[in-house]
Amino acid sequence: MRRIISILLIICSFNICVKAQNSEFPRFTFGAEWGYVATVQSGYRYIFFPPEGYRVDVRDNSFGLHSNADMYMHGGMNLNENWNISLYIGYAGVSDIHKVIPVSIRTTRFFGRNHLADRWFAFTDLGSGICLKRPVQEILCGKIGGGYRLSLSRDTKLDFILSARMTYTHPQIIYDKMIISHDMVRRNNAYVSAISCGLGLTF
Repeated sequence: MRRIISILLIICSFNICVKAQNSEFPRFTFGAEWGYVATVQSGYRYIFFPPEGYRVDVRDNSFGLHSNADMYMHGGMNLNENWNISLYIGYAGVSDIHKVIPVSIRTTRFFGRNHLADRWFAFTDLGSGICLKRPVQEILCGKIGGGYRLSLSRDTKLDFILSARMTYTHPQIIYDKMIISHDMVRRNNAYVSAISCGLGLTF
């Protein structure tokens, strides 16, 4: 039975590869993306107990410019000539808070039916990830954006990308120049809004 299942899996994989090679457009895609990130708004709410033992509840919301960068690797599938779905994993800065490793699913809509031509596109991107601090905590992230794709060949594309990004994260709390121990923290939520522009190369 195991041999039969293995043979069937090999045959299915072979058929998928053959169909991908024979299709008019590439079925599978992979590539890299990098860009500049400008944080324009951030807010937080912290509830914690300092060494003195009293309860502190602080919150803030502010606007300002803080520069960061991000970079991603991605792999996905062209559903047809106009739709692509891909998995993204990257490394990014979130304002002046900390670095994160985001993992997300991106759905992209291309306009124009000729995949060999230059064309516009729009996308939405939703996912999670971790913030690089101790202890490690989960983040939520999302993007919406678009751009213009230059078709360098059947398989190679160069993207110019503009997007708006939102990140929900959990900063380390520093109070009176002291780091508050995580077991004394009841809430350390922060949200950061940013605009990013960058380049992507897809194969």
